[in-house]
Amino acid sequence: MQKLKNTFAGFWKYRYLLQNLITRDFKLRYRRSVLGVAWSVLNPLLTCLVMFLVFDSIMKGLRGEGIPHFAAFLLIGQLLFNFFRESTSMAMESVLKNAPLLRKVYIPKYIFPLEKGCFAFVNCLFSFVALALVLLFSRTPVSWNTVVL
Repeated sequence: MQKLKNTFAGFWKYRYLLQNLITRDFKLRYRRSVLGVAWSVLNPLLTCLVMFLVFDSIMKGLRGEGIPHFAAFLLIGQLLFNFFRESTSMAMESVLKNAPLLRKVYIPKYIFPLEKGCFAFVNCLFSFVALALVLLFSRTPVSWNTVVL
């Protein structure tokens, strides 16, 4: 219990560093992009549109009817998969990429993977705008069961 308390105290001590690292990655990612943050919304929307057109026509051909609210299910799965893929792949290499900084100054090594996970979460939140648009246009009913499941 004491070790966990010390870990959270260390995390609280480096919260400003974590915030600055997330801001730095955010600026670096969208620095030379014409669309900027809008690309985080458009990319899942366009990918979902292409996959919906292909797979919905296949489903209608095989079963005679489509899957109700297929676009919403497809986008939810795509967003969650992209979040986990992005956070784990970036977190695995984050310590190696920041090795020069770790050699110069004492920083807990867990800050860098945590920062990459938080950055992927911020990107995922922007992508949820695309999900809201799909839910709105496909008239998918949203209830507590939808949110929990």
